[in-house]
Amino acid sequence: MWNRRAIWPCGAVITACRKAHEVNDKSNDKKYKKENIIETILFGQPLALGDARITYDSLSPLDLRQPVNALIEDLGEDLLQITCANGDIVDVGWYPAWNAQGRLRVVAVRGQDWEAPVFSAQPEKDPQALLQALRAALASVA
Repeated sequence: MWNRRAIWPCGAVITACRKAHEVNDKSNDKKYKKENIIETILFGQPLALGDARITYDSLSPLDLRQPVNALIEDLGEDLLQITCANGDIVDVGWYPAWNAQGRLRVVAVRGQDWEAPVFSAQPEKDPQALLQALRAALASVA
């Protein structure tokens, strides 16, 4: 088991923990170790990812407690993307991008069908509200 931890300039911490477990391969009757990310810490709170992986992250370094005007240059459509083992995607963006009147949007997409997400939310620009929406989005594609 190992932990990886990064501290961003704003003080936000994102941690990925890996836990190895034995898997039986019935085709050749051998055991091997497989690692899964089991938990990530985002904005100081746990976010269970299961077999999903964070594939893009420009969200973690942001201090969402700051006013929108202080963050506006960093608030684009691509803030965080989590890709599930089955190919489903959980995506976080700011819409419209770089606009002070914009809002966070969290979507869960199945089969690359961005026009009909299986989950969609517009949480407040607050770490707790965003984490709640992320947990719901991950649950919708689990």
